[in-house]
Amino acid sequence: MNAWLLTWEGTGRNVTPENKIVAIVSSRRSSSFIEDLVEVLYCRTADSAYDAARGANRSRQRRNQLRATFSANNQIFFGRNPLIFARRVTNLVVVQNETQGMETITWLDPPYLKIQSPDYMPVVADRERIRCLVRPINLSLSQELRAKRSAT
Repeated sequence: MNAWLLTWEGTGRNVTPENKIVAIVSSRRSSSFIEDLVEVLYCRTADSAYDAARGANRSRQRRNQLRATFSANNQIFFGRNPLIFARRVTNLVVVQNETQGMETITWLDPPYLKIQSPDYMPVVADRERIRCLVRPINLSLSQELRAKRSAT
């Protein structure tokens, strides 16, 4: 299946296989919809209620501060370390192994492009490649929701 895949990326110890995937969204959604979604997801994780309320009417300013300048229509980097990386992927497959209690998610990442002078034309910095993530089958994508459920 083709889809938008949103993942946490960064060097922090909080980015683990269990919480790496933020969301999987239909590939038919526009990049502007995904930008809005990424902004909401990132800010609800990183902001206090005060910052979220203050930024609600300053969305464009906030987006310009947090969206990476090298984002493109099919690849969006948003935030600081850690950041959300949203990209259109192909061949996304989720296989559940109930006996081991694990699920394996594989996908084909698009090539990573960078702008290079003097022409300022995009060049391939990293070719497309197959990625794989193994995580426990019984964990929801949102760990905070899981924590609330177990607390009640």
